[in-house]
Amino acid sequence: MPYAFKALQDIDLSISEKKITAVIGHTGSGKSTLIQHLNALLLPSSGEIEILDHTIKAGEKSKNLKALRSHVGLVFQFSEYQLFEETILKDVAFGPKNFGVSEEEALQKAKKALKMVELDESFYERSPLDLSGGQKRRVAIAGILAMEPEIIVLDEPTAGLDPHGAREMIKLFSDLNKKEGKTIIIVCHDNEIVYRYCDETVLMDHGAVLYAGDTKELFENSELRQKYRLQSPSILVLQDLLREKGFHPKKHYADLAELVKDTAQEIRK
Repeated sequence: MPYAFKALQDIDLSISEKKITAVIGHTGSGKSTLIQHLNALLLPSSGEIEILDHTIKAGEKSKNLKALRSHVGLVFQFSEYQLFEETILKDVAFGPKNFGVSEEEALQKAKKALKMVELDESFYERSPLDLSGGQKRRVAIAGILAMEPEIIVLDEPTAGLDPHGAREMIKLFSDLNKKEGKTIIIVCHDNEIVYRYCDETVLMDHGAVLYAGDTKELFENSELRQKYRLQSPSILVLQDLLREKGFHPKKHYADLAELVKDTAQEIRK
């Protein structure tokens, strides 16, 4: 086959539990292919994958894939296009029912999940088609949360959202990680989001992993940024400019407001 190619090659990767991990890289680098292996939508052609207590080996018939998918929830890019039920509550309850939960319990799980994404009772009987893009995205994510997975994998969850909607979406995942102990894996093109919210980063190129490790170490190391041609987060650019002007910003900042506050205090001194 003259047009055949390997989407992934020689991947050797461990992803930490109960952390937020970003998967970054240019279009076609293998990000989406990688994450589709995490709940066995795609199976390895060689080697093996260990996910929680499940092991998938190339060439062997995999067992209990349905159980694996109940532990690893995958939210596709523009996942709101997958909404299909006549009401929001029914749509979110579909997943648990598909995994054998009674209708009553599925509805309870759906209500809990909708609350987690900050959609109240007034949304239960509305059609998913009547919502804004951001609200549809929240319903799609609630459908995954209702299955109570330990790992949530998201492919470009902020795509198509305005800046406010993107911030709200990422804050939701951050809260799920910190308050619910969920392992979050995000495919993302926005280095601002990656730097601020993600504990670890996996950088991919042409189906291979170039870097896997601490996010701050990757972006705050100018040699690594230059080596991998990464765009610097704006807060790091601003810190460099301040240092050039004689200011002394500390190493890590949670957000721009904190940097501005510290700089203003230094000016007053």
